[in-house]
Amino acid sequence: MVFKKVNLIAVLITTIVSSSITYYICSIKHQEDSRLLSGQLVSVIPTNTNDCEYNISRLNGYKFIRPLMFEKPICESRRYQGMKTEIENKIAEFKKDTQLISASVFIRDFEKSEWASINDTETYLPGSLIKVFGLITYLKMDEEHPGVLDKKLTFNSPAEFIPDQTFNSKHVQLGNTYSVRELLKYMISFSDNNATYLLNKNVDLPLFKKVFADLGIPPPNFEKNEFRITARDFSTLMVVIYNAGYLTIEHSEIAAELLEQCDFNEGFKKGIPSTMHIAHKFGEMGDANTRQLHESGIFYFDKKPYLLTVLTKGYDVKRIPNVLATISKIVYDSMSKSPMANK
Repeated sequence: MVFKKVNLIAVLITTIVSSSITYYICSIKHQEDSRLLSGQLVSVIPTNTNDCEYNISRLNGYKFIRPLMFEKPICESRRYQGMKTEIENKIAEFKKDTQLISASVFIRDFEKSEWASINDTETYLPGSLIKVFGLITYLKMDEEHPGVLDKKLTFNSPAEFIPDQTFNSKHVQLGNTYSVRELLKYMISFSDNNATYLLNKNVDLPLFKKVFADLGIPPPNFEKNEFRITARDFSTLMVVIYNAGYLTIEHSEIAAELLEQCDFNEGFKKGIPSTMHIAHKFGEMGDANTRQLHESGIFYFDKKPYLLTVLTKGYDVKRIPNVLATISKIVYDSMSKSPMANK
């Protein structure tokens, strides 16, 4: 496997992850009823169980097959309307109390594929959420060229610009050598920007771009150094990991395990029982005036595993974890009371 040594691109991707520069604000209208991208075919078929149709997303590029990545009704679930209203009311309270400027929420269960969303079209700077794209890219690299995960890389020099993070954890050490597998753990489980920078210097950039196309997500603008995402779009990554719909089962399991080991405990985890497992990732971003803090996770609720993604903008990043925890608790309580939870 020949790795690409493109320092300029590495700096660019790392800047997207952690820079605090104010980005040009753009709004991307999410269209999920029907779209055809270079690597993704989405079709709509009727369902026999209700009046709603389903979106079926399959991966193109094969001669005889089109692998299923995910499927979902195009209609929001009536079952979740009460939960959605409760979350909307709580967000309004947080705004009034100046804990929030805005928030977007996406919820989906994995048994019935029912879903609900709030503030669906607003876009956010992803911060470290973009590291999940890098994780998927490296796992794809290992699928195409087995042994990539065991490749050794030495951390000889840090990124030129990596701002301080509010929520810090473990970091790679200058001069040490790590396997790609170890670096992925630092990047995902500990959200280490230096490990991310080292991985970015060696990433297969065309494959990195292809991941966006395959999943139907608008890619970063590398020339203008811009990238924004919606809660619904980012949720696609977590869905395909859980479904093993894009990576192999083995590599999907690796991704989920690294996400389950994420040691950010200030948000979603405070809203659920301590014994409950969650595969999750957080992202932090901001500028001189506002801060953004996000979290997305797969909740391994016994009878009804589900997905929750919350993207937020606020003034004080240290007050936002309470927002994440509160929404997490509302969703957990609702899922616990659902008749499906007792089946």
